[in-house]
Amino acid sequence: MSFELLVAALGRFHTTPDSAARYDTDVDAAAALLRTPPEHVVRLTEHGLPFRMDAERGPLFERADLINVGLLCASERTALEIALRFVLAFSTGPSSEWLDPRDWLVTVRLPEGEPGRYQLRVPDFGAPGVAVLPSTGLDLAPRGAQFDTRGHQAALRITGAPGRVRDRRAGDIFREMLADLHARTVVYQCVAEPLRMKHQQAWERGMADCIVVSRVITDRLRAVGLRARARRGYLLGVVGSEHAWSEVFEDGCWKPVDVGLAFIPRRFPGGQDFPETRDFITACFGSRLNRLLPCTGEDAESLVHDTVDCQPRAMFGLVSATPWKA
Repeated sequence: MSFELLVAALGRFHTTPDSAARYDTDVDAAAALLRTPPEHVVRLTEHGLPFRMDAERGPLFERADLINVGLLCASERTALEIALRFVLAFSTGPSSEWLDPRDWLVTVRLPEGEPGRYQLRVPDFGAPGVAVLPSTGLDLAPRGAQFDTRGHQAALRITGAPGRVRDRRAGDIFREMLADLHARTVVYQCVAEPLRMKHQQAWERGMADCIVVSRVITDRLRAVGLRARARRGYLLGVVGSEHAWSEVFEDGCWKPVDVGLAFIPRRFPGGQDFPETRDFITACFGSRLNRLLPCTGEDAESLVHDTVDCQPRAMFGLVSATPWKA
């Protein structure tokens, strides 16, 4: 990995404020994440990458900052960029790629730590389009529960559905927020979990990811009198990831409004505007997609909770999804 590309990435995002940072990633882990020698990570501190010095472990970094370096270095070689390509490749295909039923094996791991320390939110098995498939030999997610403390699996069929939000006020808000992201008035980047939960503060700082976006647009939709909610779960694919979106209640059902997913294919990698992207943007304004699995919880609450320090944690690298055959 070119050190110059890593340095250039530092100017493309806002680093995490100290009030929200968890400096818990050491040099070796950072180097593995960025696919670069450890000495490159250390040198990045000279160019503005925040860190805290630990007497035993050496420099420690906020993981969200490292993820942003990997996503925005434009090398197309880091694990994060490659993962994003896999996750979003479906957006350039026909609408059947987004809507037709798909069977998934979803596996969620616990963060490293002592047994019982973390609580994981479980999938919302009653969500529209989600069906549990017969399976044996899996560490199944508990049915009827809000949380799990072991990690879990689920074999699921997720079926999309076409739709569109008709309310013009929702359309105006959707387009306005997309415009802010395209103009980089607000930079679309990874945001540390504590700041995600202070979404208005993050947006005002000029930084947002899908969780921040989902909570901000939900506030705006409610402010004009619409019934809206933010949802958080997983975006499934060869590489699974955490994701969040908003929903508007209209015509007797909840319709997804997903500014983040509408924006990402045009932003990563390289900002290409694929011919199919416009149809995909339209689908993100009312259609239910076959790769989105919501979890329990309201207003895009954190999916991982640390019961020791009573803090929310991010889901970085803890979810995977593969096609399922019974």
